[in-house]
Amino acid sequence: MSGRYRILALILAAQTVANVGPLGIPAIASLIRSDMGLTLTQAGSFLSAYYIGPILMSMPAGALADRWGVKPMLILGQAVIALGLVAVAGSPSYGVLILLLVFAGFGYGMLNPTSTKAVMAWFPPHQRATVVGLKQVGLPFGGVLGAAILPALALAVGWRSAVLVAAGLIAAGAVASMLVYHDAPDAAPMPTGPGEKSPVSAVLLNRDLWLVAVATLVFAGMQTVWMAFLVLYLQGAVGLGLLSASRYLALAQLGGMAGRVAFGVLSDRTFGGRRRAPLAIAGCGSALCSVAIAYTGAGASALWLTLLALVFGFVGIGWNGVQHTLMAELAGARSAGTAVGLGLAVSSLGVTIGPPIFGACVEWAGGFRGPWIGLAVMMGAGLLLLALVRERPRLA
Repeated sequence: MSGRYRILALILAAQTVANVGPLGIPAIASLIRSDMGLTLTQAGSFLSAYYIGPILMSMPAGALADRWGVKPMLILGQAVIALGLVAVAGSPSYGVLILLLVFAGFGYGMLNPTSTKAVMAWFPPHQRATVVGLKQVGLPFGGVLGAAILPALALAVGWRSAVLVAAGLIAAGAVASMLVYHDAPDAAPMPTGPGEKSPVSAVLLNRDLWLVAVATLVFAGMQTVWMAFLVLYLQGAVGLGLLSASRYLALAQLGGMAGRVAFGVLSDRTFGGRRRAPLAIAGCGSALCSVAIAYTGAGASALWLTLLALVFGFVGIGWNGVQHTLMAELAGARSAGTAVGLGLAVSSLGVTIGPPIFGACVEWAGGFRGPWIGLAVMMGAGLLLLALVRERPRLA
């Protein structure tokens, strides 16, 4: 295996194991809810709490990766997630659990922009969206493993022990990164020249970066509402058991894995390096899926639920790598980590506020239909912002 593909495999593995625990937690939310006596809104808030960390840490971590290089942030990010989940497993109350999930999320805020900068440094421009999308497969793949493994493990040994197992996997990824990762030969940190803006200033003053970030805040909010509430919805409104419902969450993550690669290839090859068009396709598809699930209730066939989960996963989770690539390209190589960090920080705000707002709307409305349709309407607003972005032509 060549050096660049060895690095890609390492980073994909790191992204995968880092998401087994956090993205598996929604699949065991009903067990945590029962153990701690939580409301529906509280049970849907776990991912929201986790993504407070990326809101606060993604941009500083990207800037540090631009200045110091990738390896220290790559290792530190995984170590923080692992330590956070170990502490989560011992949480005595809902409030403590939420604070510890926020701490674990700081680690993901370090890992995600850093790993994007790494793979973009190792691969040429005409492969960027594809390899970043492949790297980002780690998020839904980790979700698949979490949704498939954690419920059965939690039923057998308790949800706390299941979370400890996930933490151990992440710690192993940190050790592997320490032993294997090294920077690309031409990826040394680039100092700021006389009269040049710093990477942080250049990013914060870039209109198009802000438009992409705010538009994909909506994408990320919708994605996380589905991940946080799909199992709860299928149990409560469709009448499925925990294990059956969690399988559909795993199917959505499988669709997301395929989508992240497919949208990257679509962007690099079919659209000749343009990034907005694949994002628009993903947004429209996500809105249609939200309307479809609004009218899915008791008696829905397994075939329909399977198709709905796979299609939403493909479009609703698959867009992420293209967004990372667009942010990095709009900023340029010297500020790529900072720009991806900005995108993650803003989109993570959508992750954090989306599920609690959605849960509150469900309780206020007395059902899920109106809130699902409201998600589709919000996606329309995100697509309008995306239409205002001015893309740079691909150089090579």
